[in-house]
Amino acid sequence: MLLSRALMRYRRIDLSGLPTADRAGALRAQLLAWQPFADSEMLIDLQADQAQVFAVARDVLQSANVASERLWPETLCHAPLPDGLHLVQCLEGVEGQVWSGGSLRSSRWWAVTPDAAEWASFARLSRVAAALAQEVPALESPAWVRPARAIQPMGSVGRGERGRESLIVGGAALVLVVFGGMTLRAAWDAHAARDTAVAALEARREEAKPLLAAREKALSLADRSSALIAQLQAPRPLEVMDELARRLPKGSLVRELDLNQLAVRVVLDLPADVSRATLVEELLAGGWFTQVSEVKDGMPRSGMALEMKLSGVMPPVRALNADAGLKRSAADVAAPPPPVDISPLPKPGAKLP
Repeated sequence: MLLSRALMRYRRIDLSGLPTADRAGALRAQLLAWQPFADSEMLIDLQADQAQVFAVARDVLQSANVASERLWPETLCHAPLPDGLHLVQCLEGVEGQVWSGGSLRSSRWWAVTPDAAEWASFARLSRVAAALAQEVPALESPAWVRPARAIQPMGSVGRGERGRESLIVGGAALVLVVFGGMTLRAAWDAHAARDTAVAALEARREEAKPLLAAREKALSLADRSSALIAQLQAPRPLEVMDELARRLPKGSLVRELDLNQLAVRVVLDLPADVSRATLVEELLAGGWFTQVSEVKDGMPRSGMALEMKLSGVMPPVRALNADAGLKRSAADVAAPPPPVDISPLPKPGAKLP
């Protein structure tokens, strides 16, 4: 059955640079990577060092109800042409062909005769000299011939190589069976040694259980200590709120407060008579809030969003008070008593100094 060129996509695959044993595998790999249709069937004219491949949609073949081996691509049924560029009349449309060394090197199909730009693009992609691609050649109608070789579907490519591979695999399996008996004793001994080693390992694990339990307990305590230290090293939200209450003008309302370590973000509602610059100066004056900046994020006129940093874990004044309390505690300790004179008493009748 003759298959129209309009239904197919063409590709030439050069295999001349590969060893003969590797050509079938390389061809299959390239065909799997080239899928011009959603579900493609490949019709292959396989020669010694090249393959002419015609891809057709599988549903077209299913509707024709013809086996792949009985299909003949229209291009292969045309007589060979001289080397160069040719424009060939097809059953439907026209086909541009590039021949070199007596074989087809490139092909492209058009529904109508291409214009000069389309023809020049085809020639350029086919790596033809620019001098040969100046004008669209005259339309040719080659004679019909019977293809020199049978068409192969993709599934039959490399079937002979796969047969030889099966023989090689079978021989290797036989060698493995022969030498397997010789290693059976060694495998049995290794299995017994493994059981002994596993039993010894289990005994060591039982001995180490108390040590492992003590280690886990120590790690757990260390994690808890780290968590407590982290809490002690972080500012307290209530202290931040208290300091804000001290610094904010009357009538202010804290709508949001986000505290992340020493970073603070606060959203405020301010009285109408409060200056934003004055508020920032008041916050900075306390010494605890630093790098105070206003965030412009579409707040209403009475609202204000601030981002700032804390200079430490607690306000500076309270830190100083804490240090002063320690000093007062040291000062409250009673002073030592005065030294006592323990010189000997004078003898009776002696003059007092």
